[in-house]
Amino acid sequence: MLPSARSPITLSPQDWSIQVDESSGCYLLVPLVPPAKNHTNDFPTLAWFDVSYWQSQDKISGTNHGRGITYFIQHATLHMVLRRYLRGGLIAKFIAQTFVFTGLTRTRVYQEIALLEYMRTCHLPVPRPIAGKISRHLGLFYRNQLLIERIPNAQDLHAYLLQQPLAVEVWTELGRIIARMHLAGVDHHDLNIENILLDQQGKLWLIDFDKCGGFNPETWPVANIARLARSIRKKQTIHSTYHVSADSLCRLLSGYTETLRNENPDTLTKIENELNTIFSCK
Repeated sequence: MLPSARSPITLSPQDWSIQVDESSGCYLLVPLVPPAKNHTNDFPTLAWFDVSYWQSQDKISGTNHGRGITYFIQHATLHMVLRRYLRGGLIAKFIAQTFVFTGLTRTRVYQEIALLEYMRTCHLPVPRPIAGKISRHLGLFYRNQLLIERIPNAQDLHAYLLQQPLAVEVWTELGRIIARMHLAGVDHHDLNIENILLDQQGKLWLIDFDKCGGFNPETWPVANIARLARSIRKKQTIHSTYHVSADSLCRLLSGYTETLRNENPDTLTKIENELNTIFSCK
């Protein structure tokens, strides 16, 4: 069943368990299959969300400082990313990481894990979620953290394009992937050039699905792919050397429209002129 804003995705009880720690008031979202290969008893615990736990074992391989600190962790065969969910905007100055609790399935971490699991069943290139933690506070509030697979030896497309151009077929494949995401009913609300990775095998990945979800199929998310085009053009204006051409964007569009033409031609008929205007392609 395709996701929608009215019918959010839920985790399958055949694949995930929800554990409750009464003493700490925490919920733990854990897969039923151990995430590390050949480590059959190594399931995520609350300790996995404690930075000091990994520091004591010298397993933190790096950090990234953005809105908050993201930790890169290497454990057994796992390469993981640990991050907290933080607020944006003005309210973040007063309440940085606390949210109103309206139910477990409505928490940010639950919704992102459920969406990623759904997208993986659709064979879309997204990271594998490892585990999630929800901490209740004062009954009405919660904080949450996510452990997710780190794509090894990958670079976001913005950093890549600062150094060299993408192959034509990569632009086309990117368009196909975005079309497949939309055909699966998923709208990436923050689809920009920095939320797309390219690994050393030349495979593209989509990341950062916080607050993303389904859309009304009668209102196709053209604004979604338009946002990506704007983010690329914005980078072009900022950086004197940026390896993107008008043909690059048209190749992206051709991959997108080719996939829609094969899978959902009626929708393409409705939006094709708008897409050509956005990408300035004929």
